[in-house]
Amino acid sequence: MPQQIFLFLQSLRSPFFARLAKSLVAAHCSVHKVQYAVGDHLYWPIVKKTKGLSVHRCSIALEKTPAYYADLFAQTGATDLVLFGDCRPVHRPAIRLARQLGLNVHVFEEGYFRPDWITLERNGVNGFSDLPCDPDWYRHVARSLPAHIVAGIDTGSGIQKVGHAMPARVWHDVLYNTANLLNPVFYSRYQSHVPHSTWAEYTAYVGRYLRVKQRKQEDQQTIDALVGVADTPYFLAVLQVPGDTQLTLHSRFADQQTVIAEVVQSFVRCAPSDSVLVFKNHPLDPGMVRHDKVVAQVARELDCVKRVRFLETGQLTTLLDHAAGFLAINSTSIGQALFHRCPTMVLGQSMFNLPGLSFQGPLDAFWCDAEPPDKALFKSFQRVVIHATQINGGLYNKTGNDIAIGQALPHLLAPTSRLEALLAAYPPNLSAAS
Repeated sequence: MPQQIFLFLQSLRSPFFARLAKSLVAAHCSVHKVQYAVGDHLYWPIVKKTKGLSVHRCSIALEKTPAYYADLFAQTGATDLVLFGDCRPVHRPAIRLARQLGLNVHVFEEGYFRPDWITLERNGVNGFSDLPCDPDWYRHVARSLPAHIVAGIDTGSGIQKVGHAMPARVWHDVLYNTANLLNPVFYSRYQSHVPHSTWAEYTAYVGRYLRVKQRKQEDQQTIDALVGVADTPYFLAVLQVPGDTQLTLHSRFADQQTVIAEVVQSFVRCAPSDSVLVFKNHPLDPGMVRHDKVVAQVARELDCVKRVRFLETGQLTTLLDHAAGFLAINSTSIGQALFHRCPTMVLGQSMFNLPGLSFQGPLDAFWCDAEPPDKALFKSFQRVVIHATQINGGLYNKTGNDIAIGQALPHLLAPTSRLEALLAAYPPNLSAAS
């Protein structure tokens, strides 16, 4: 078999990609890495080159990257492209060219079912995933999988736990962004996928941290009151991080404020008069936009202040156990809602938007007509999705990296992915697939 030549594009803010690359070199593959920002050099230092691993600087304007990638693909003879996040501006031209040339495109992303899984798909993830929209396909494929095996792991031995990764995630984020302060000198043309500056983000984080501390007790009292009153149904809507591509590219909404306004308007117009609408902020929201103030303003304008709540904090599972319905653009919290058999409305483009799992009608009808998801279908869906697209491990801490690298290598070295093999063996209903 010809030697595989891997070209790594931009990674997440952790040592995971660099460690994975060294493991590929140890497996007798050649590896090339494109550097886009000073922060990239923290994990891929030029002065410590590994034999079989080469580093390339990309310090050109974004509009010139298609020609740059064409030259780089020809120069390296790349057979495989590896990247984190398929919507970043620096990645889209490379993905398009790689598909034209027939290269394997390996896309890593946060796990669809966290915390002990990360996503690895070929061609695309989330809204660009090759996962079908055919419920019967998941039922059929799930029956064909060995009962004790999921994602190549013997479930009898147990899925390995990643552990608490947030401290490592925060540390790597600060380290990476601090190094990127030198971008104006060394990478002056770099265009980040993050829609705001580091200083603005961190300043906002401080403000939100203080609000969370201040509101934690108040939020818990709100939750206790909601779950303690059996005759007052409530609907839970979770927010995305501003600038998230699930919102900007994989939904019809311009921003989160538009989502809030449309959801509240529909709720006031069509939901049962005794029900309550609860918005919960994303745990990683930096606080650039004061969503609590947006919600309060919309509620005042529509004269429904007494029927709308906003939570900065709170245990999602507790809320889901008692909610009359759940709404989200596209989030791993949708998987939790389905697991808790909470009627779910998907507002964006998502693999979770499947007949039998989420409500398929218009938003106005959701408030009164939504039903709990099909429990058996969700089990089949979760089992197949994990088997086909997830690898055990984590992206940020050492324990998670150790697990994930061992799990990822067979996927990267295989001629076809698990999902490609399943689609070939069990062709989905073409009228239902997307």
